Amino acid sequence: MSVAVVWFRRNLRLDDNVPLDAALRDADAVVPVFVLDDHYLTADFGPPRLAVLRDSLEALETRLAARGSRLLVRRGPPARALAALVREVGAGTVYAPRDHEPYPKKRDAEVAAALAPIGARLVLLEDLNLVPATALRTGTGRPFTVFTPFSRRWLEADKPSPVPAPASVPTPAAVLAPPFPTVPLSRPRGFRETGAPENPRGGEDEARRAWDAFRQHALFRYTDERDRPDHPGTSRLSHHLRFGTIGIRRVLQEARDAWREAPAAGRRAIESFLREIAWREFYAGVLDAFPGTSAESFRPEFDRFPWLTGEAAGGAFAAWRDGLTGYPIVDAGMRQLAREGWMHNRVRMIVASFLTKDLLIDWRLGEGLFRQRLADADLASNAGGWQWAAGSGTDAQPFFRIFNPTLQGQRFDPDGDYVRRYVPELASVRGKGVHVPWTLPRPPDGYPAPIVDHAAARARALAAFRALKA
Repeated sequence: MSVAVVWFRRNLRLDDNVPLDAALRDADAVVPVFVLDDHYLTADFGPPRLAVLRDSLEALETRLAARGSRLLVRRGPPARALAALVREVGAGTVYAPRDHEPYPKKRDAEVAAALAPIGARLVLLEDLNLVPATALRTGTGRPFTVFTPFSRRWLEADKPSPVPAPASVPTPAAVLAPPFPTVPLSRPRGFRETGAPENPRGGEDEARRAWDAFRQHALFRYTDERDRPDHPGTSRLSHHLRFGTIGIRRVLQEARDAWREAPAAGRRAIESFLREIAWREFYAGVLDAFPGTSAESFRPEFDRFPWLTGEAAGGAFAAWRDGLTGYPIVDAGMRQLAREGWMHNRVRMIVASFLTKDLLIDWRLGEGLFRQRLADADLASNAGGWQWAAGSGTDAQPFFRIFNPTLQGQRFDPDGDYVRRYVPELASVRGKGVHVPWTLPRPPDGYPAPIVDHAAARARALAAFRALKA
């Protein structure tokens, strides 16, 4: 009997799972495993992501058990854990999804090297993206660093169809026996984290519920609603795509099915939604080609940018982090992040612009806080978005485009409902005054005055940028 190991990583589902499907076709029996990797559990994952990971693994464990299988959990490092498991079950192949992040590529090389001496191999298959991160190149053969030409090529590229969920997952009887070693999911300390107070839930069923609700209620209005944080106009799939609790090919197929049935406005909305998926894959390609961009400015001149440092920077960063800047839309976003482990994408752009342009604080500090507090934190998209906001990235926002937080709030939260939801000090303020509370005859008790004057801060940022280019 041939046995294959399926190494679950960012593919915590049964439906549309390419490595699982390949293993079931190529072997008589499959051993599913998740490896507790200290790189993530101690150095990289904040509590909101750990909570989603735990939910997702518990859901995967239940779904595998219903199909006659069992999810094993082993402690890392992965090279040692997988080599040991291969020996125990007599497997010849380990299947896993290919990853574009720097650490997974290093880890996978170590795993392959550990398997080779025992006659086994690691097979990495495309599962995370619709188009492989390495696939698209410019006419000169270089990686794309500008989104618009990338998106044209991405839209034209062939994209695979989803693979079905298996009816059963045959697993060796010895692995199913209770004595076969595994780590209970209740044991790792990191999995006892509760995350944010209103943390998103993980798991394949949760992903399906979120996607179905979005398709039914908001997909056809996505173009008009996606920038409104006061409305439920976005998919809330980001953490599910991060952990692979829904397959990206399944999302594409069902979005295309909806497009065929939609009126003209609905079709434009679906095309807008698919462009957001293209942004996700653009940043994956950038990180794959330029792995240093997770921590270094893509534009080297920004290494000389005069970011604010010292005590002044520490106080300003703390006010931003805690939602106490005096700018309601900024503070609402940062408080939403602390409460939910998630923030609306338009507001992410606003708070990032405020930190890097109004406060002149290094984008890396904001990226690090997001990585700790976001349940959906994705290295490529997080770093790419922050560098876009700071003006230091590949396809960066021009530096002179500095978001005015007041105007952004008035435009995208016109009735102030989003601000009132997350900033209780302003809950009783009616009308447009909620975005400019410092102009009210009697400013609300307990809410701070703006920590900077936006016009002066904008002028300071532009002067710093001109000096950098001189």
